[in-house]
Amino acid sequence: MLIASLKWCFYFGPILFGLLFIPPVTAQTLTMLGWEPPLGLTPLATGFVLGGGWGLYAQWRGSWLTWRL
Repeated sequence: MLIASLKWCFYFGPILFGLLFIPPVTAQTLTMLGWEPPLGLTPLATGFVLGGGWGLYAQWRGSWLTWRL
């Protein structure tokens, strides 16, 4: 059971990282710089949009850094 849980977490690691780490960092960065997010979103919601999108992209491509289409 533990091994199955770990395999699941590692398989969905990019999405989990994108949804659990990137949003608070993005929100803090936007707040620190004094920037207002577009479309009336809160800084945290903006982080979820960016982190979720980047996490899905990384899951699909298998890498965080390659931007080839």
